[in-house]
Amino acid sequence: MVVIKKEFKILIVANAALIIFILYYTFDLLSMCVDDTMKDALLDNDINSSASVDKSTQLIPKIIHQTYKTEDIPKQWVESQKKCKDLHPDYQYILWTDESSKSFIAEEYPWFLDTFNNYRYPIERADAIRYFILLKYGGVYIDLDDGCERRLDPLLKYPAFVRKTSPTGISNDVMGSVPNHPFILKLTKSLKHYDKNWYLPYLSILGSTGPIFVSVVWKQYKRWTTITENNAVRILQPEDYKKHPHSFFSIARGSSWHLSDANFNEVSGNHILSCRGYRLRLRFSLLYLEYCIYTFLCSNNLGNVKRFGFHIKENFKSWTSFIFRRAPQKSSTTIMFDESVDFDSNKHKRTRKDSNTLFRNVMVDLEKNDPNYTDLSN
Repeated sequence: MVVIKKEFKILIVANAALIIFILYYTFDLLSMCVDDTMKDALLDNDINSSASVDKSTQLIPKIIHQTYKTEDIPKQWVESQKKCKDLHPDYQYILWTDESSKSFIAEEYPWFLDTFNNYRYPIERADAIRYFILLKYGGVYIDLDDGCERRLDPLLKYPAFVRKTSPTGISNDVMGSVPNHPFILKLTKSLKHYDKNWYLPYLSILGSTGPIFVSVVWKQYKRWTTITENNAVRILQPEDYKKHPHSFFSIARGSSWHLSDANFNEVSGNHILSCRGYRLRLRFSLLYLEYCIYTFLCSNNLGNVKRFGFHIKENFKSWTSFIFRRAPQKSSTTIMFDESVDFDSNKHKRTRKDSNTLFRNVMVDLEKNDPNYTDLSN
């Protein structure tokens, strides 16, 4: 019969609890590994047919929304903006600036104003405002670096649409919806919860307001909502997005928000073998840490610390030195008295040859306090 040590059981339970916590906290993110965008894909016969879109089939209002900090658009995006406006003379065009965006939130959604103002990066406000303006007015939001290559009319037949991103999930650079669509409403209600700092700007933006945020909320929306024709979110596929003769958009040079750590991610992708090597080292480091914890739990020292009332707070430096196997620094000594010892007896005069301390003063010494210890100094 195999007997499992108590310390090993503690380690198993602790690891199981940690794994459950990680799975619970990252479940929606992990679910993105399964790409199910094809279930809601906009197919060729949906958007590339010769059938015209009239008022009877149009759901999304003919409004194009774009955002920038001021009305002075950078030169590299002027042509993209002009294409979208020229192809849609019958659409209402609205450019949302920082000033008008803040006024809109303050007037229509004051409960979100503090979060909106306290975002660490301007692009987070540019992301957030698009969800609120689509919720209020509906229409189509388009990033300034997305130039229109054909009319958007075929996309207006659906209550909401977004585009697929690579390798999985959906993006927020092009999206459209009817006013008060439940998915857009869920996006606005989820912004406060996901307003977290991941210490790397790129990851913080993606996870708080950007494509990862939208993808996670979309996964939740599909899981907990009964999908019908009136509340569905359709997915524009990559070949319909750009780089094909029938694509709706083309991309202008110059990202509107990528920061310095975005370059780090690009370099990481170009040196995938080196990254795998670092990940392997990290795994071995974690395994070694597990081994150190296990050996510490198995040592009798832990029991001695509990048995003799070692005060962790007062002896913090000595305690940390013990954990990392360094020489303990000089610290105060806690003295415990063994009342069972006959103090008048001459049999126990000294604990060791270089000490004048009586044996009745049982020192907090991890070796001497072992119950099986025998004094051989006489």
